[in-house]
Amino acid sequence: MRYIVTGAGGFIGSVLCEQLHKEGHEVVRMFRKLPGREKDANSSYEDYECNVLSEGFPGLHMSADAVIHLAAANDIVSKNGREGIRLSVIGTKNVLDFAVNSGIDKVVFFSTIQVLGSELRGLITEESAICPENDYAANHVMAEMYTEMYARMGLLRAVSVRPTNVYGRFINPTVNRWSLVPACFCREAFFNKQITLRSSGRQMRNFVSVDSVAGATRAVLAGFPASYDILHIGSQCQLSIVEAAQMVKEVHDELYPEPVKLIIQGEEPRKENKFEISLRKLEERYGLQKHLGRDELREQIRLIFGDLEQQLPSGGAI
Repeated sequence: MRYIVTGAGGFIGSVLCEQLHKEGHEVVRMFRKLPGREKDANSSYEDYECNVLSEGFPGLHMSADAVIHLAAANDIVSKNGREGIRLSVIGTKNVLDFAVNSGIDKVVFFSTIQVLGSELRGLITEESAICPENDYAANHVMAEMYTEMYARMGLLRAVSVRPTNVYGRFINPTVNRWSLVPACFCREAFFNKQITLRSSGRQMRNFVSVDSVAGATRAVLAGFPASYDILHIGSQCQLSIVEAAQMVKEVHDELYPEPVKLIIQGEEPRKENKFEISLRKLEERYGLQKHLGRDELREQIRLIFGDLEQQLPSGGAI
């Protein structure tokens, strides 16, 4: 199969491209700006530098079995409300038009579980009501609506996937997502020997590895729906923010002689937001039965620390 991946240099995109490539698929990677190392003539990928916001993007013509769209606004870009809307909404519409104009009838759009709210409660299914509470969630809701509309009109088939809190190593050195949990805790622990929470840390999160997200995406591509679908991608790893910080501290203190100090500065929220992510559709419709939990998170934290060691100057102290 031949797949086009927008946002190929990002956190999820880089891992997904690697997994698809290892399976023997042709992978066309699209970058907003082509990193220097990707210009290697011996690369086994087909790489293009193009901006999904450019006027000419919808008019590009390429052949592929599906487009996987990861070039929507992340939480950092979305802090600029207008830029977030431009990238997620106009950019997604351009990608959909590009797929239609190229005769590609399958599109996977990467949304976020935050379209259902910032602090989830109760049983969360694909039928749960939309309830965005920030610009990042709102611009993804609009992009989902465009994706669903194109499928409803019969222009293509599509899936909007909503990962929970994605974690893991950054296999592409150009990825800068150190604001994500637990990577942010790992970096502060490694360099400052402390982890600082400005809240109580009682917020509950469902953590899913980037490898699992890429694996679920491959399952979607193998069993594509007839029209439109929404899919939540999560795991059995449900922790509070403070529990995630404590796990980082535990792993750090096993690896290095100087222990980390955990500092909790806030009192809010005073209660946990209890919720459960239903993975029934992921299991029954797409055939994924393996949902790894805390052991995978702990192992990835260990690997992140190993990556941080590589940032030290030669002979530098830990």
